[in-house]
Amino acid sequence: MPLYASVCRACKNEFEALVRGTAAPTCPACQSEDLERLPSSFGMSSLDHTKELVKAERKKRAPVHRAQQQEEFQHTLREHLHDEEE
Repeated sequence: MPLYASVCRACKNEFEALVRGTAAPTCPACQSEDLERLPSSFGMSSLDHTKELVKAERKKRAPVHRAQQQEEFQHTLREHLHDEEE
């Protein structure tokens, strides 16, 4: 029974599933069978695996990071405008 890491194309959920025989795994979140198998960490060097993990984490955090940058920019802009008024 191999353990496969997959990402659901429908809801973007990442998960691992035990695959028994010829049974096709389904997404535990939305039950979709439209899955993409992720590269196995056994087939990569540890450096490649680390790079993939960092890339996935950055992609996951990007919207929050952009929002924080925008908030910091707006705060700095307001401070600058306030200083000019005085």
